[in-house]
Amino acid sequence: MTVRLNISMDDDLAARLRAASDDKLSDYIAKAVRRQLLEDELRALPDSTGTEWVKDAEQSAEQVLFGRAS
Repeated sequence: MTVRLNISMDDDLAARLRAASDDKLSDYIAKAVRRQLLEDELRALPDSTGTEWVKDAEQSAEQVLFGRAS
């Protein structure tokens, strides 16, 4: 299911977004929001810095969101 949203932003930011998204605004914004949500969720986890599963989760997130490994 898809939901239509209306957002407001500064003109200069909107222009940069249009240029960067290759006129695929919805895809670009959805990818950015997914990335930010994942980052927020990872930061909310208990402090496990340096543990192997955190590194694996970060690499998996990169692969899922961007089709690449870090």
